[in-house]
Amino acid sequence: MRPISYARATDVASAITTVSADPERAFLAGGTTEIDLLRLNVVQPSGLVDINPLPLKQIQELADGGLRIGALARMSDVAEAPAVVERFPMIAQALVLGASPQLRHMASMGGNLMQRVRCSYFRDTLSPCNKREPGSGCAALEGINRGHAILGTSEQCIATIPPTSLSPSSLSMPSCILKGRKGSVPLPSTISSSCQATPRTVSIRSITAS
Repeated sequence: MRPISYARATDVASAITTVSADPERAFLAGGTTEIDLLRLNVVQPSGLVDINPLPLKQIQELADGGLRIGALARMSDVAEAPAVVERFPMIAQALVLGASPQLRHMASMGGNLMQRVRCSYFRDTLSPCNKREPGSGCAALEGINRGHAILGTSEQCIATIPPTSLSPSSLSMPSCILKGRKGSVPLPSTISSSCQATPRTVSIRSITAS
C-alpha cells in the first residue's frame, strides 16, 4: 500500500501553491474518475489536495447574456440551472446524457473538462501507453481501437478524443477557461482562449487547467 497525503484547501492561492510545490500532488474535486485511477495504479500522486471547500461552485449570469460557471459546480446543478436550460439547452442535454444521476451529483465541471482519456490501454497498467508512461509505446495502434480517434492522431497516441461531455456542444458556441494553473487553456476548435466579451459566452473558472 502506498501512503498518500491528504490536505483540504482553504483558499485558491494556497491550493495552487501546494500543488505547484510538488508536481506529484494532485487536486481532488468530485473524485469520480481520480479515485478509480488511483485504485488501478494508473495515477500515483504523492498527495491529494481537496479543493471542494473553495468558492468555485457558482453559476453566474453575465450582462452579455453568457454564463460563468465555477469549476466545482456539480454537473447535476449546472444541467438543472434555469439559465443553462433556457440559454444553453445543448449544454444541459450534454451533461444529462454524459453520466448517470449518481455521477452527475458528484462530478465537477472542472473535473469533467480535465478528465483523462477513456482508452482501455491507458487504464491497463500492463499495456504500454505513452500517456501513462511516456516513451513506452501505444498498444492501441495495433490493438482494439475502433472507438479511438481518426483525426488528430500521431505515431505516439490515437486516444486523442476528449472524454468531456462538453466537447461536442462547446464546438458550436464561444467558450473559454479562466484562471488556469499554467495559464489559459483553450478547448478544441473554435473555442476562444482570450475570454473576451462575446455574446452568449460560457466560461469555466478553474484552477485545474494544467
